[in-house]
Formats: sequence, C-alpha cells, structure tokens
Amino acid sequence: MSFQTRYDSKHRVVKMLLYGEATYENRMEAVRQLVAKYGHLKPLRVLADVRRITKMSMTHDEQQRYGTYLGQLEALKGARVAILNTAQLNTTAVMRNHARDGGLELHSFLTEAEAMSWLTSSAEVPS
Repeated sequence: MSFQTRYDSKHRVVKMLLYGEATYENRMEAVRQLVAKYGHLKPLRVLADVRRITKMSMTHDEQQRYGTYLGQLEALKGARVAILNTAQLNTTAVMRNHARDGGLELHSFLTEAEAMSWLTSSAEVPS
C-alpha cells in the first residue's frame, strides 16, 4: 500500500489517500507520518480514503493491534476521522472496533461529500 497526505487549508482537513496492498507495516508508517506532520492540529480532522486499496494483507491480529494503537495515540485524542470505504472491500471494520475501545471513533462513509460535510460540521455522529 502506498499513501499520500495533504492538508486542505480551506476546510482544515488532512486528506489521506491509501492505495494498493494494505499491510500492517505500511499502515503503521502512514499513521506515523500523519501524526508527525499534522498531530499538532486541534481539532485534527482526517479524511482517509481507502477505496483504492486493492488487497488487504493484514491478519486479523494485525488489524486488532493497529486499531488498538490508533485508539491509544495521544495525537489522535479528540480527532475526527472519516473513512471512505467501498461496499465491496471494507478494509477497516476490525480496526474501527478496536480503535473505539481506546476512545477513537472512526466513521465510515461511501462518498467524499458526506464525509467532508460531517468533518466540517459540529455534529457528533454522522447522520
């Protein structure tokens, strides 16, 4: 899996594009870079687009560990994270559950417009 991050200053949202094969190592590297570059933003708002991931190569255990790691990251406390998924390949379900256990809610969306609307609103949960 490769990834790109960029800051949308108009909406104050960090946009991450993740594509290719998803492995534990490259997902960890993506979140490390996200936190290093943008972890200082308060509130941190992230739009993670995983619709171009073509293969999930993380074991169930790795997905659990990654989700737990996300939930425990201090830089992500209070962050608002929207995940763009496809209906055909949901690459984040296990991770979302474990991140939630640590206090980080990751909300899934099928369209960027819905995700951006939620990220830039004051709504607590997506409608």
